[in-house]
Amino acid sequence: MSFDLMFHKANNLYLDGAYAQAEQIYRQLLEFVPESSDVLNMLGLTAQQQGLHNEAVSFFYQSLKTASNKLPIYFNLAVSLTALSHFRDALEIYQKILDIKPDIKEVYNNLGWIYENLQDNDNALHCYNKAIELDYSYTEARLNKALLENNENALNQLVQEFPKNSLVLYHQALRFFDNQQNEKALHLALKADQIEQSYDIKNLIAQIFLKQENFEKSEQYFLQALSRNPKGIDALLNLGQLQKEERYFKKALSLYPQSFEAHILYADFLYQDKRNVEALEEYRKAVLISPDNPALSNNIALILKDQGDYQGALDLLMDAFLKNPHDDKIAINISETLILLYQNNADEALKIAKLWQQNAQDNIFANKLLASFEHKSTEDTVEYAQKLFDEFAQTYEQRMQEINYNIFNKIKELNINFNVKVLDLGCGTGLAAKALKTSNSSWTGVDISEKMLQKAKEKNIYQTLHHANIFQFIKENKLNYNIILLLDVIEYTKETYNIFKYLYPARLILSFETAHDNIETFEISEQGRYKHNPHYVESQLKKAGYKNIKQYPLILRQECGQPLKGFLFDCY
Repeated sequence: MSFDLMFHKANNLYLDGAYAQAEQIYRQLLEFVPESSDVLNMLGLTAQQQGLHNEAVSFFYQSLKTASNKLPIYFNLAVSLTALSHFRDALEIYQKILDIKPDIKEVYNNLGWIYENLQDNDNALHCYNKAIELDYSYTEARLNKALLENNENALNQLVQEFPKNSLVLYHQALRFFDNQQNEKALHLALKADQIEQSYDIKNLIAQIFLKQENFEKSEQYFLQALSRNPKGIDALLNLGQLQKEERYFKKALSLYPQSFEAHILYADFLYQDKRNVEALEEYRKAVLISPDNPALSNNIALILKDQGDYQGALDLLMDAFLKNPHDDKIAINISETLILLYQNNADEALKIAKLWQQNAQDNIFANKLLASFEHKSTEDTVEYAQKLFDEFAQTYEQRMQEINYNIFNKIKELNINFNVKVLDLGCGTGLAAKALKTSNSSWTGVDISEKMLQKAKEKNIYQTLHHANIFQFIKENKLNYNIILLLDVIEYTKETYNIFKYLYPARLILSFETAHDNIETFEISEQGRYKHNPHYVESQLKKAGYKNIKQYPLILRQECGQPLKGFLFDCY
């Protein structure tokens, strides 16, 4: 095949978005004509389309050695320099183009974008206006001007004027997505995708589906995005997470070795796969890129905690907390690590907890933990539980498996007829309904954590779900249920009678942790939960009206590597 035919074939592949195949042919041609400015320019454009701008810049500079008068190559070079944030260099190139040909609207448009990034909005606006003066129908310049001015009316007008312009639709969809208007964003992005199937559009659609937790659709569009650009880092990293496939992370890092996000997400993957040594190495690579990132300190601390280095973990966690004191996840990790330290060195754990509370007096987790270590109750149990379970929602079910949660198996042994109306108080992610619901039963769930309820809703097994404080719910609603579940709920309150009196006469299935033998009523554990004397719980149930109370001692779960003793009560 002749040079011209091969070059034509490669160009067609490039126009079809088959960049990898086009690149292969261009490189073959370069072996025969190593100084061809046209081939070098197309290799630069192929790299540019795949986001490999360093590589693109190199090709464009090589191309200009033998074609120093070709303005399109200068333009392409400026585009990649801009993508690399080499704004001053790009400005010089664009100015060189304008000195030769001062009426190129695309140059003014691109200059406007550079000035925006340099926070010089006056010059940016001037450049956009110049581009529009040259051609009022130049949609991209009008779009950029509208975005710069945050002009909603102008954006809507563009959508009306150019209903089949994929760029206009994409940017309006992106705007809706950034404002968390996901349905509107999806509608416009899908319209844009019908017009132009680009990487950016498909990646945005995938991101929207991901936000909506439609993981199947999200994965589908990330794969389509990757087919348009095999080197797209967003698609690679998200597919790695969705498919739990290591190869995507490795490919992303091979392409973008300085990507902080790629190192972090790969390290997270390794950590979840219990490959802690490898995860730690990836986190350390990320530290070299962004040494002051609090999330990074938090993640490294989790590995040290798993390895039993509680002091080392706490040093990192406290550093992360100081940098981001409003991150509940970090505060929860400090609490969990201090509880583990408490098992081995109560005095040291108490000392650190006091110091933490003194420096974070408004933090609910710091206050709750110190009170727990001192075996004191606090008045903020509801808010504490809400924040705690919102943070645990994503990994809650995995944790339940890891700690051998045993209550549902015991309930099944009792052969209770669940073909009735059931109220699941503190339903969480819906594990009880999943384990116990029959085809003839009707379930209502109540939980204080909205994120837990979102997980329960996905199971589609509850007729009704209520986001509410269960104590308020039972007081304010007339309860008309045959069976009420109260599993692992009274661990968060001492007011047991004030709950039981609203539940009677429904059959009550109740679980709780057992207090030490010398405790007559209840005690507060170092974990901050209430442990109850079963005789005390029985007396409160009888006071509320229950007469038949069957008691079953059992191991509720594992905690800190030890079996946690508790009781299951069947009351009617």
